[in-house]
Amino acid sequence: MFMKKAFAAVLATAVLVAGAVEAKDLRVASNTTFPPFEFVNTQTGEVSGFEMDLVRAVGKELGAKIEFQVLSFDAIIPAMLSGTVEMGAAGFSITEERKKRVLYSDPFYTSGLSLVTTKAKAGAVKSMKDLEGKTIGVQIGTTSHNAAKKVKGAKIVTFNTAGEAILDLSIGGSDAVINDRPVTAYIMTQQPKLGAQLVHQPETYSADDFAFVFRKDQSALKDEVNAALAKLKSNGEYDKIYEKWFGKN
Repeated sequence: MFMKKAFAAVLATAVLVAGAVEAKDLRVASNTTFPPFEFVNTQTGEVSGFEMDLVRAVGKELGAKIEFQVLSFDAIIPAMLSGTVEMGAAGFSITEERKKRVLYSDPFYTSGLSLVTTKAKAGAVKSMKDLEGKTIGVQIGTTSHNAAKKVKGAKIVTFNTAGEAILDLSIGGSDAVINDRPVTAYIMTQQPKLGAQLVHQPETYSADDFAFVFRKDQSALKDEVNAALAKLKSNGEYDKIYEKWFGKN
């Protein structure tokens, strides 16, 4: 009788544990103004983009239901540290400053910064050196913002999104915008009238590795996500997602 009861207790515990895994939610904060990595599809209302598809694929590997929470970029890490969400996915570059506050997953994308300016100013604004003493538009709290701070004598104008910074540039609000190259290219492609007014300079600066972020006490979750990323890369699923958004390059 004792053995039967013990077996029943073990079985019940196993069922509860299995149920907890199957019902597990992973709350992920993102700033959906960073196409093609994350944005809201205006036709479906769905959170879309390369990084969002990758998060969903990771969730599938973990057996977790992904719950996206849309926040401003500079509010994501505070929300994560407070326990509102478990993970941040918003084109986070790996920096030594952020490492003091968060854990990073393995990198999933390497990007870099570039300059975009108007056709009228393209001849005079070709490099970071040319921005000294000029007005620079950036998305607040990003590596682009940090890069602008290093430009001697520059006036920095901050925006909640890169798209707003580029739109402001087009109407003369700044001399140039510093932003992640793939994002700038995507914005200009998706808005051809806007893109026709601008010049995306060819030089790329400070290659950045993008990764997901976690609280310092979530090393186990970080390890699970890293294992899922490794599997997605080995089984070809990562390549499929990449080609969907960036093509075979």
